[in-house]
Amino acid sequence: MKYIPQAQVICALYKGTEKITVLDRKDLIGDLVTIIDEAILFLKKHLNLRYEIKEIRRKEILEILEIAIREAVVNAVCHRDYFEKGANVMVEIFDDQVEISNPGSLPHGMTLEDFGKKSITRNPTIASLLHHIHYIEKMGTGINRMRKACKEAGIPEPEFEITGFFTILFRRKTSGNFGINIGINIGLNETQMKITELMK
Repeated sequence: MKYIPQAQVICALYKGTEKITVLDRKDLIGDLVTIIDEAILFLKKHLNLRYEIKEIRRKEILEILEIAIREAVVNAVCHRDYFEKGANVMVEIFDDQVEISNPGSLPHGMTLEDFGKKSITRNPTIASLLHHIHYIEKMGTGINRMRKACKEAGIPEPEFEITGFFTILFRRKTSGNFGINIGINIGLNETQMKITELMK
């Protein structure tokens, strides 16, 4: 996919809940697919992970499900205002929340009532390319997928701030609410059951 100079994503991890101390930062520049994938990897690197053990093989679950953060990042890159060259897509991680924002309000012709129900793209060429490689559906379903994923993860639904920027905000779980979730499976043998008890 073509490189667009202003298609830059800034990823940052902060200490605490304010923009004061930066613990990690990554400036992503390149083609759109690469920066989308790298932004998601940054989020996965710094979000909490829990293990659910209901069978022999454990299942790794992010505190904010990957489908939700992927939708948010793709949305930000796809629908940002590329005529605004002085601002970037931002992926910011705080102790209590994750914010993903892009320059540009709702696309022309979309109202708040349409939000999450209809699909209008600011950048049809980019949207078509991302649709072609199965990154988006162009059906207006992304918002509902994010809401459903948050519900499944047991966190509040994403919040949306619409000003000169479009911001998606995910509330994080506290570390005390995240860890190992071990279920009982009749198929486990005695040794496996002892291991799960030790892990508890």
